[in-house]
Amino acid sequence: MPPPLEGEGRKSVAKGPQRFGDKTLRTALLASLDHDDDGSLRAGLLFGGRSVLAWQGETMRALGCERVICLTERFGEEILSLQRAVEGGGGEFHALRSGRQLPALVRADDELIVLLDGLVVDRAVLQAAISSEGVLAKGVATLPAGHPLAQAHPEVFERIDRERAWAGALVMHAAPVQQFADLPADGATVPLLLRLALQSGTPCRALAPEAISAGEWLLAGSDEALAARERVLIDSGLVDTPWTGPGLALAQQIARRLAPRGLSAGPFVGAGMALILLVTGTVLAGFGFGPAGLVLAAMGAFAGVWSLAAARIARGLLGETARAFPAARFSGICDILASAALGLAALFSNGDATGPAIGALGPLTVGLTRLAARAAGPLARAFWKDRPIHLAGLAFAAGFDLLAPALALFGLAALVQSLLHSGSEQANADLTIPR
Repeated sequence: MPPPLEGEGRKSVAKGPQRFGDKTLRTALLASLDHDDDGSLRAGLLFGGRSVLAWQGETMRALGCERVICLTERFGEEILSLQRAVEGGGGEFHALRSGRQLPALVRADDELIVLLDGLVVDRAVLQAAISSEGVLAKGVATLPAGHPLAQAHPEVFERIDRERAWAGALVMHAAPVQQFADLPADGATVPLLLRLALQSGTPCRALAPEAISAGEWLLAGSDEALAARERVLIDSGLVDTPWTGPGLALAQQIARRLAPRGLSAGPFVGAGMALILLVTGTVLAGFGFGPAGLVLAAMGAFAGVWSLAAARIARGLLGETARAFPAARFSGICDILASAALGLAALFSNGDATGPAIGALGPLTVGLTRLAARAAGPLARAFWKDRPIHLAGLAFAAGFDLLAPALALFGLAALVQSLLHSGSEQANADLTIPR
């Protein structure tokens, strides 16, 4: 049985830190009350692999809110998820049935950030809308009264005056909240807060036109609208790889198609699979099974580049809540294992140990391709960074006992690429006319 809402025999659902002494708390007020045209809770619609309410909670925590209060009529899964997320991050959480309970939770000098039920906003845009010179400032975010959002949902984006409508976000000192104790119990909390904020002299702040025209300020009205915004965020996390790096391009496309499913753990699962395959391939190469070992290493490298693409998408879609993925360190480890697999495969070709110089071709070639990737233009760079294709091609050469010459030629080509780039830079420097 779910825990009761506050005001139903339980003082608080919070297990996080409480207010100590005279510390002023930054508090977020959210709501899970409104329904869309299909009768679904706006706050419960899925966005980025979790509910809109969870997205709002993460946004508020990223803005420094130490406490999150949510108005709701029922303790559904979206409320439980928000509670777990807030308290798991060390914050304080309360679920309220009525705004009349707010005076018991907030003090006059607390900062209160109110976000409209079902509003999905870009965090950078929201921060710019409620900040002044990088510092959170009192203000009521506004839209032009003729904006399509305000026209389509006049009951939500309330008209402030002839020219302006509320945009769904405001920052205020909590002193006016104390008046809730004297207001009717059936009054809508968020509209009352908007009126109290304006009556107390909270200034209006107009949203930047480019922000509200690019879909970065969106009311959750349907799954289709949220999915469209989701795709924009997914695409923004990736820079398309040209066809000259087919392995990288394919991994990106798979990551893009799978998103947002499994983004929280997907990059780490992919990284683990990559390391297992690379280590197994290296061991097989050391026992003389060079072609098979390199095939497994190529599969591991592909899992690795997929995990890197998924991590970039997660960062774009989940923002600060995405688990930090050590991309540079992971890429280095994968290349070390690929070097070992190539070196051992060349050293123990057909089960017979060759000279150590042949074994050194593996690490040398990988190192040269890394240099070539730094020196090349976009098209060539994609090819030199495509470790899965490199390993797959060299596995094919190993199957015909041609791994050593293939490594030598491939490394030589990478060296030529690097030298050509260095030569062109030197020529440009020589042509520069000093002032």
